[in-house]
Amino acid sequence: MTGSRLTARLRFVRRGDDRGSMIPLVLGFFVLAALLIFGAVTASTAFLAQRDLAAVCDGAAVAAAQSVNEGALYAAGPVAGTTDGQRLPLDLTAVEAAVARYVGVGGYGGDPDGLTVSGSVGGDGTTAVVRCTRTVQIPFGAVYGYPDGLPRSAVASARSPVLPPL
Repeated sequence: MTGSRLTARLRFVRRGDDRGSMIPLVLGFFVLAALLIFGAVTASTAFLAQRDLAAVCDGAAVAAAQSVNEGALYAAGPVAGTTDGQRLPLDLTAVEAAVARYVGVGGYGGDPDGLTVSGSVGGDGTTAVVRCTRTVQIPFGAVYGYPDGLPRSAVASARSPVLPPL
């Protein structure tokens, strides 16, 4: 190479030379990826806990709606004010007992996250309404502002069976 071509080539290399380090860029992307992973793990845990709570609440509502005292129903004859095809009325004490039995038999009563389940009868007297609450411990909860856990709640309702033809 001649001297002028070598000088021109050296100038090109010097002008295109990036000064600095790639370490801040790599660290920034690493922090961004870690935040995305932490967020996905936390959101997944909260979603699965909500789905589990809704499943418990649904099961308790169905059990409560099936808690018609059939012995008393058939011993007394047709229910006053009902005809074939109407729904059977529910008793509040039977609904609460069915909810407690469902939670106890299912093993949900010993839940360390403070599962609270309450049953009631809807305004029409044929619908069982169950409210469930619990506190879910989520990973990285302190980072997201929930150091004591994330409160979750669910409400489920189920209608009583239809009065069979007599």
